[in-house]
Amino acid sequence: MALQLQVEGCQEKVKAFDESLRAISQWRFYNRLLTSIGENELRMDYLLDEKLYEKPSLPTRKVSKLFITGEHGEQIEIVLLDAHVVDMGNATYVHGKSYDIFACCNKP
Repeated sequence: MALQLQVEGCQEKVKAFDESLRAISQWRFYNRLLTSIGENELRMDYLLDEKLYEKPSLPTRKVSKLFITGEHGEQIEIVLLDAHVVDMGNATYVHGKSYDIFACCNKP
């Protein structure tokens, strides 16, 4: 059975909620109706249903390469799945999942 959801409020907050809701892959959207209800207010009506779980395949995942240059110019390459990069002001925080299946076997 499908769900009906109505969200109403400040235009910016409704749009931000809409973006975050549509990013959840668990739900399939049949209908999304946008209505202006005031100068700076919106109402969004949704008709949605839960998707069956599908195991994500590697091509659907975000793959990133991180390159680090050492003190003597050597390059280190790290391949990450679903990487997140956060600028911390005086440093950069990088978080992701490594999937090098041969990492244990590359020892000389």
